[in-house]
Amino acid sequence: MEDCYTPEEAFGILSARRRRYYDNCTAMYTGSLAMLRSTGIPGSFWRRPGKARVHVPIAADIAATSANLLFGEEPRYKLLTGDGSEAGEAKVRRLRELIAYSGLNSILCEAAESASALGDVCLKLNWRETEPCPAVRVVQADDALPEYRMGHLHCLHFFTVLTENPRRGSVVRVYEQYLPGRIRMRVYAGTASDLGSAMDEEVLGQLGYAPEIIPPVEDMLAVHIPNMRPNRLMQGEMGRSDVEGLRSLCDALDEAYSSWMRDIRLAKSRLIVPAEYLHRRGADLFREGQYTYEFDEDVETLVALDIDTSISGAAGILPSQFQIRTEEHRVTCEHLIKTIVSMAGYSPQSFGMEITGQAESGTALHVRERKSYNTRGKKENYWKAPLEQLLTAMIRLDGVAASGVFAPEDRVSVIFSDSVANDLSTTASAVQMLRAGGVMSVEEGISTVHPDWSGDMVEMELEKIRREEKTHGTE
Repeated sequence: MEDCYTPEEAFGILSARRRRYYDNCTAMYTGSLAMLRSTGIPGSFWRRPGKARVHVPIAADIAATSANLLFGEEPRYKLLTGDGSEAGEAKVRRLRELIAYSGLNSILCEAAESASALGDVCLKLNWRETEPCPAVRVVQADDALPEYRMGHLHCLHFFTVLTENPRRGSVVRVYEQYLPGRIRMRVYAGTASDLGSAMDEEVLGQLGYAPEIIPPVEDMLAVHIPNMRPNRLMQGEMGRSDVEGLRSLCDALDEAYSSWMRDIRLAKSRLIVPAEYLHRRGADLFREGQYTYEFDEDVETLVALDIDTSISGAAGILPSQFQIRTEEHRVTCEHLIKTIVSMAGYSPQSFGMEITGQAESGTALHVRERKSYNTRGKKENYWKAPLEQLLTAMIRLDGVAASGVFAPEDRVSVIFSDSVANDLSTTASAVQMLRAGGVMSVEEGISTVHPDWSGDMVEMELEKIRREEKTHGTE
């Protein structure tokens, strides 16, 4: 297949990445106890024997926070024509329909959380003639292999599990290869660790696919988005997970929290009583020396000990309750959480820590959570270009194959939202100072106060202001 990896080569490389990188990130993100044990370092907390273990989902919290910072507020999408001017209302309306049909903001939140957890994510366009328009879909990093040439995305390989039979160990996968202006597909029957052999093309037809699809546009209908770079463990174009290198700290947090819960279990209030104080089983009441004790849920705090109080001189009932080291465990867990989120690139305040309680302006929040917003800004640089490429490919595909509204030279520009809503007084003060300094026009001031308005809405508001100023001037 041209100069790309073969499906077998691509699956082999992806499988190696799963073992060396993605499985460890997935274990921390999902909290699967089996995966935590299998991916743990020998001698670490999760590899040592023991049953009552507690996993603190700090990796999942970091991923969710990253997604909220990036796409907690929906980005603004500008539709530009070939000369750089904003497109007309009909094209803008159609773009909104495409975004709504895909549920794009929800898709982006999902993709951003996956990218934070695993280090990469892919987006692709799905479209059939029976559908009203193309739709954006997410492909997880451990199901996709991007190929780069000279720093540019050359090809994307996707492996999607179609059916799986755990008893037989068989797995059927749909393989997709995305190239500029071309998509190739196959179906493979293999196992969890082996791609297997390609099935007949008739199977593809039954699924509604074709061995090769030539879209009516030359764009690649899929993009690869790294979370951050560089990846410190694996060289190349792979992205870096937010929790890369933090496994030992996360295990230490799990161990500290498990110890806290163990203190609580051991410190349950109990009463130590002679065995005769407990109830015997009804069936054993008339047996001599062959009776057993029956557990009563209403008196579950009683513990039976074979004590002869007349000989030992001990009290008949002794209370037993150990001290819970709450403060020591709390301080340890808080310190570990702060260290983990800080090394992941975020401020503790983004996770509800070190909050004093008073209401603060957007500027104060930015100062206090500066580290989080610096990380968010870095991630925006990795998201902006691929997202614009995909949305531009979407409108071009829709223009040729569906609506006929868009021109080939039209493109989409993505503007990320601030994620922290400034109060109106703060925004008004900033606009007033800039206007007084002569460095902001009225039109730019309107756009600053109403960032969600389109160019036509800003122009209408500007015309109203001009009419009012003219009216007041004549009076």
